[in-house]
Amino acid sequence: MAYTALYRVYRPQTFGDIVGQSHVTTTLRNALREGRLSHAYLFNGPRGTGKTSAAKIMAKAVNCEHPQDGEPCNTCSSCQAISSGVVTDVLEIDAASNRGVEEIRDIRDKVKFAPSDVKYKVYIIDEVHMLTTEAFNALLKTLEEPPPHVMFILATTEPHKLPATIISRCQRFDFHRIALPEMITRLKQICTAQQVEVEEQALLMVAKMSEGGMRDALSLLDQAISYSRDRVTADDILQITGSVSQTCFSTIARMIAEQDVASVLEQFHQVMTQGKDAEQFLQDLMHYYRDMLLLKTAPTLQEAVERTLLDDQFAEVAERYELPVLYEVIESLNQSLAQLKWASNVRVLAELGLVKLCQTAGGSQPASAASAGTAGQQEQIQSIQADELQKLINRVRQLEEKLERISKEQPTAAASSGFGEPRSREPRRPHAGAGGPAHASLQKLRKLAAAPDQAMTQRIHSAWANILAEIKKIKIQYQAWLVGGQPEIVSHDTLIVSFKSAIHCEKTMEPELKNVVERVLHDLTGRPLQLLSVMEEQWQSVEADASYTPEQESDNQAEADDPFVSEAIKLVGEQLVEVKE
Repeated sequence: MAYTALYRVYRPQTFGDIVGQSHVTTTLRNALREGRLSHAYLFNGPRGTGKTSAAKIMAKAVNCEHPQDGEPCNTCSSCQAISSGVVTDVLEIDAASNRGVEEIRDIRDKVKFAPSDVKYKVYIIDEVHMLTTEAFNALLKTLEEPPPHVMFILATTEPHKLPATIISRCQRFDFHRIALPEMITRLKQICTAQQVEVEEQALLMVAKMSEGGMRDALSLLDQAISYSRDRVTADDILQITGSVSQTCFSTIARMIAEQDVASVLEQFHQVMTQGKDAEQFLQDLMHYYRDMLLLKTAPTLQEAVERTLLDDQFAEVAERYELPVLYEVIESLNQSLAQLKWASNVRVLAELGLVKLCQTAGGSQPASAASAGTAGQQEQIQSIQADELQKLINRVRQLEEKLERISKEQPTAAASSGFGEPRSREPRRPHAGAGGPAHASLQKLRKLAAAPDQAMTQRIHSAWANILAEIKKIKIQYQAWLVGGQPEIVSHDTLIVSFKSAIHCEKTMEPELKNVVERVLHDLTGRPLQLLSVMEEQWQSVEADASYTPEQESDNQAEADDPFVSEAIKLVGEQLVEVKE
């Protein structure tokens, strides 16, 4: 007789033979025992987890002549006929190749006929998500209200592709990936039945590579038995799968941690010489580091424990890596794998990725060096800013001294022009705009001074240091221009700040700096305040002259408009002088 594959020889014949799906088999056995059968079932889950096998066992169980506690007896004529596939009333349909509406209409037309050999007609539709939209629509009504002698069992690996109207008409059972311990136990039973000696580590590798699918595990074990004949070892599994041994990965990971680029590339060359695939190598290396991350973050996790048992050097190598370095290594490998899809020379790109790993994964020292470099750059930037600030302060001081000398020379020039001593009467106030952009209108200042907001004024005085600090964060030069100012009052949503230096006073009223100050004021106080910069002498004169009235301001304005008065102001200034004969 022709050889039969292991996954066919050891296909489950009862619900008890299905491994790792007790939540499904228990429910189905109870339903069969109590006669609570549904007309439609949906089995979904990863490949090789027992969906189609459970559907065939269900077909045997509902038609068994001597059921035993919800299980088919597998000895009666119905069970044996269904197992051999000769019963016409139990149909297994592959929806991938019979996905059109015509095939489903044929099923719909034949459903009405009673079964000829057994009690129930059972339609097992595998990979049902492959049906077309028209085929699903043709199946809907029949699936919702089939004849009492018909049962539908739908199986799929992608339930999200099924219409909600189909899912709602079925009892849904989710098949899980088979856990490693359960799979290893089942593989040991099969090896014992086949009289094959297998290493424990080889069985662990087979179970891990199958990713929770029993059919994949049996196919791989069948291939390993054919390769090794008498005894299956871990090296045999590596040979037939094209994978790299865990010891090799541990060696490479140790070399990467030591930043030994030459040894890493030499080891990679040896792997390529054995005919391994570069993309598969990087993918396995990324899984190795992923397991290392699990070991360091969740050491009690089953996967981390299994990896430690699989490779005795794994825990020792993991001690060489810090968590931030592991994050960078995994991200770097993931980027290299993404680039391999478009690379013309895969091996060169893989070598480039390994060199990057050596530069990245040298432990915590590169991170410290980077931190030190960043700190040094910050200190250098702060030093440059301090130098620029000092130069700016020196320049402002020179300008202030020059202005002070000019202001002292003006009275001397006025006396030498032949005019007498000024009268002892009150000096005349400059009219609006007489002093340039740094001077505000006296009339506006008096109006603001007459109605101060005491609460907000006190708040500004208390928060002035914080305001300067926030402006410094934005631009240190702005803070240097404003630091010489003194907040006076807040009135009518206007903040008056007095300055001794005319340059600072004019600079703070420039639109760019003024907008920054007003934005900071709004953020800290919650009120939109406008900045008004004035000279200190101008503000003091407004405060001192409490009796100054708007009528006097009008007279002064009229005098200033007189051309003779204007010419006199140009010659001798705005102070009134007394001419003696």
